[in-house]
Amino acid sequence: MSLCPCRTMDAQKLNLDQCCGPLLSGKKKAPTAESLMRARYSAYAVKNIDYIDATQITVQNEVFDKAEALKWAESSEWLGLEIKKTQKGGTEDQSGVVEFVAHYKDKASSTELIHHETSLFQKQDGEWKFKEGQIHGAQPIKRLEPKVGRNDPCPCNSGKKFKKCCGA
Repeated sequence: MSLCPCRTMDAQKLNLDQCCGPLLSGKKKAPTAESLMRARYSAYAVKNIDYIDATQITVQNEVFDKAEALKWAESSEWLGLEIKKTQKGGTEDQSGVVEFVAHYKDKASSTELIHHETSLFQKQDGEWKFKEGQIHGAQPIKRLEPKVGRNDPCPCNSGKKFKKCCGA
């Protein structure tokens, strides 16, 4: 049994099965916007991208890229979740806002990063769902093409090593 990635009750050291696990498995629904936020963070940590997809409101003409989300989840080591502020989002509310900071490390570079976001949650058919989020600060940089190493062939097709050509 491992500790729950969301660390909701860090003092009690709840394991995943006692905390977000029942939400991730579908045995239980999130009672509040914050509990859904915590479960979604844990879903990234345990690479349960289907839960991420199932707990968001789909906007017309918008497609959730599950493959890209899984790639981010797998390339990151999830270090912890910090809830900064919650507005509404209780059991009787229909909407709520959660400001959070997700701490993670990029496995390739071992760089510790943060994802600071304010998210809007709404109830849809009686269940909490993520509607939209506003990222604070710069958006994470996503490399679209593989990184060229110093000793790799130069992408300009000169036949030289990158370090002796465009990387000089």
